[in-house]
Amino acid sequence: MTRISKMKFFSAFLILTTVQVAHAQNPKLSVHWEELTGPDFVTAIHQAQNTCILPIGIMEKHSPHLPIGSDLINARYAAIHAAQQNYAVVFPEYYFGQISEARHEPGTVSYSRDLQLALLQATTDEMSRNGCKKILIVNGHGGNTSLLPYFAQSQLDKPHDYVVYLFSQRTPASGGPKKKSTNDQHAG
Repeated sequence: MTRISKMKFFSAFLILTTVQVAHAQNPKLSVHWEELTGPDFVTAIHQAQNTCILPIGIMEKHSPHLPIGSDLINARYAAIHAAQQNYAVVFPEYYFGQISEARHEPGTVSYSRDLQLALLQATTDEMSRNGCKKILIVNGHGGNTSLLPYFAQSQLDKPHDYVVYLFSQRTPASGGPKKKSTNDQHAG
């Protein structure tokens, strides 16, 4: 190596080392579970004080003007923005809720009651195995308003090393955009 090549290599090494040290001292961890590396996940769980968010939506027709995943998109958006304000790890898209009444609509994905409950239990168990000891379920779908309280109550059937909290307030008591009508049956 020439002297100039050695100096360039040494300069690049110093810059890279400085960046790595700066990142280690003040890491900006993603709130998205799926974006974290293995080592970052461990750090993220610690930084979140073992708090994880499970946003639940559904895949169903929302009139001709809204995406099929509207409930999922809204729940995930709210969860991510809340986690960015008060750090928590947000589980990936979860759309395995109750939608039997609309299974005949195009694009709707509807699973059996037994599978819904088994999958939700397996998901929270896996979240716990990965360090989530406080799991906040954020519901974005009106059809889950019976399924999710039943699931939360059924957690008392056997001991768990985690706690499930359910948040299902889809319409805030105050704030938000002004409504044109008070008669909103579905999808505006």
